Amino acid sequence: MCKMDKIYPFNFLIVLFLLIEFNIEAQMYDKEYINTIRLMTYNTHYCKGGSDPGKIDMNNTRKLAQVIKALDADVVALQELDSASRGREYRYLLKQIADATGIEYIDIYGNADTFDHGASLGCGVLVKKTIPIKNRKLISLPGDEKRVAVYVELEDFVFVGTHFDLNDMKRIEGAKELCRYVREESKPVFLAGDLNDSHYWKSGGIAFPILLEDFEIISDVEGGSLSGRSDNGGLIDYVLLKRNSSRGIQVRQSCIVRELSIDGAGVDMGMLSDHYPVFVDVNIKGSRK
Repeated sequence: MCKMDKIYPFNFLIVLFLLIEFNIEAQMYDKEYINTIRLMTYNTHYCKGGSDPGKIDMNNTRKLAQVIKALDADVVALQELDSASRGREYRYLLKQIADATGIEYIDIYGNADTFDHGASLGCGVLVKKTIPIKNRKLISLPGDEKRVAVYVELEDFVFVGTHFDLNDMKRIEGAKELCRYVREESKPVFLAGDLNDSHYWKSGGIAFPILLEDFEIISDVEGGSLSGRSDNGGLIDYVLLKRNSSRGIQVRQSCIVRELSIDGAGVDMGMLSDHYPVFVDVNIKGSRK
């Protein structure tokens, strides 16, 4: 299922809001409006394919990068990245993915935790070079495995990419910290990532009741975002929009991408990662890419 056209804030007239059936045929997901900005979140599974233990190699990295290229994402939150690991050929995974897309991206890596003799694990954000970056920060978040949020201020909006912890209490603390951090921001704020939490879970999730005090969900919510999961309880990858910064934002469409046409062939996203990519197309009043 894909979520289509909505205008914010909610006291404005909703021009169009359609849910269309997800077609089993591979799709192209073209941007349908001028000056559309495509925001995306994608858990890479360390580019080892859709299964465990999988295989860490450049071929899998190229395949995942081709998804980003085919979707022509403008700003991308990526999770499960590593850097300088001896056991992984000292690769800098975020830069490898960016280079393999063939698109000129600025890569912003969030070094979260140590790994393999001084290497690191973390998450990151890719931003097309055509979109000027005003500022960038790393926000430390709690976790049994240390976590960060990558905060990127652009000309017309702020984009925050993160990967919440599996520990329920640490996830709650992380949600509170992020909400506090962006509460006074006047620009539109988009939060994207693998939240390891779902608003469909019992009581509305663990961290989601906190997040939804300050944010609203703008990404597709039909079915799971975990590979092989079609139930809503398997939805843990989201794009959110800060509530009091939504004036002038038009959400055009959003999809959890389960199959994609790449170079004329249908590709099952479940073969490339254990998470599906999720994108949202937005128009921001006054914005020019």
